[in-house]
Amino acid sequence: MALVESFSGTRGIYGTELTEEDIRKYALVYLEFLKKRSPDKSENKITVVIGRDTRPSGKAILNTFLRYLDCNIIELDILPTPIIENAVREFQADGGIIISGSHNEPEYNGIKLLDKDGAILRPKDIDFVIKRVHEGNFENNENRKEKGIINKKREAIQSYKKLLKEILKTNNINSSKILVDPDGGAGISSKDIFDEFGINASYINIKPMEFNRLIEPNESSLKYLEKEIKKQGCDFAIGFDCDADRVEVLLNDGTLVSGNHILALIVEEIISNSKEKTVIVNDATSYVVKEVTERNQGTFKEVEVGEINVVDEMLNSNSLISGEGSNGGVIIFPTRCRDGILTILFLLKIISEKNKSLKELIKGLPEYYYIKEKVKIKEDFLKTRNKIKSYYKNKDFKIQETGDETGGLKALKENSWVWFRQSKTEDKILRVIIDSKDKDTAEELLKEAKKLVE
Repeated sequence: MALVESFSGTRGIYGTELTEEDIRKYALVYLEFLKKRSPDKSENKITVVIGRDTRPSGKAILNTFLRYLDCNIIELDILPTPIIENAVREFQADGGIIISGSHNEPEYNGIKLLDKDGAILRPKDIDFVIKRVHEGNFENNENRKEKGIINKKREAIQSYKKLLKEILKTNNINSSKILVDPDGGAGISSKDIFDEFGINASYINIKPMEFNRLIEPNESSLKYLEKEIKKQGCDFAIGFDCDADRVEVLLNDGTLVSGNHILALIVEEIISNSKEKTVIVNDATSYVVKEVTERNQGTFKEVEVGEINVVDEMLNSNSLISGEGSNGGVIIFPTRCRDGILTILFLLKIISEKNKSLKELIKGLPEYYYIKEKVKIKEDFLKTRNKIKSYYKNKDFKIQETGDETGGLKALKENSWVWFRQSKTEDKILRVIIDSKDKDTAEELLKEAKKLVE
């Protein structure tokens, strides 16, 4: 796999695809970007927040950034992405850096560069950084001063707890018992936070770098928790990815709860109790969220996949709730990113207040059959995109596209749709998603779609 660079982040296997030289260039260019954006500030007035997940290479990457970032640095050590992003706002920093390979395996690592509001850099800004990195001509100026680095991990956690209490409007949640699996990632911080809210939980893989499953939480990687759920007497288990922005939920019968269902439940709770009823999602989100939004007199808006696209439209529309149901991501204002910890707390609050189990709440949602698969492709999807569009147009499907030619391609007909998009974080991977009210239709659409692209 080649080094992947996009507005979603830079990722690759550390030491081969992602090297110390790459980190050095990103450090220098990012600082150049921050100085260009704030020309009235001298270097010693620019402040950057930096934190990481638990990957073995994280410390080495952090040290490289510390060598070459000649500015004030607030170092947070190991913390979940949502806490790091909130810290940028809390400490009024000029930007931030998250060292994480997200849902990739431990040998991978990556970089997320943050804007001054804690969100990842906007596309035009990250495009500037990536292009500048590849221009070369960087002096070997290892001139990092021995001052200006302070650790505010404790303050960052406390600030995040305060934010959660403001969003949830409670200090305590009378929760059903859950099993928490951070898999040795940054989600280990969830214990401190769940304890703050009185969450009844058991924990597994709570030591840093205790990687005992695939990093990406999904039905296959979390299946091993089914016996432990029953053994611990829990209602369900949750699994984080390595930086804890993503979370998945496994019921005690071994069923994985769709991220679309979690988003739908939280959407309904928020907009049914608010005058602001606009919901922003990416275009790969199941229409179960659309139907729930509309039955609560809400407005449903779709944007191109990508957390920053959702966040910016959320801000533009004054929306209180947005998300990417396709990957278990819920974003609740004023946060600027998917947040696995906040998602679970909000879900537990709903369960407690409605006095219903998670299974019962899901049964109350409209029924959709949602299937997603990753397909390995031999050539870029750009080369076959027009052929796919023509194929579905000839079958009387409506074509919907978001973003540019690399964005989502959706073919819709009646109550069903098929969606294609080449991954921007995994090399030569095409994501295919089907959504339908009818199970047989969904399965046929998937077979047809895979035959077209494989």
